[in-house]
Amino acid sequence: MKVSTVIEAGSVESFYMSSWSDNELEMQVSGGTIKVNLPENVIKNLHTRLGERLTDLAEKRIKEAKETVEEENE
Repeated sequence: MKVSTVIEAGSVESFYMSSWSDNELEMQVSGGTIKVNLPENVIKNLHTRLGERLTDLAEKRIKEAKETVEEENE
């Protein structure tokens, strides 16, 4: 049997990850602070996913900007 706990902390307001600590990520949320230790493979996966998400967001913004320019030129 697997037992798990889910903590709903709301939106992350800020975060801190020291380059000198043992991969500890500290996130400030509306109710306090969440601290987690991230193994190197998790940090790499997080980096990859954040990169993919940021690329998707940038492509979306470029498309929206092009559509706005085209509409203004009509």
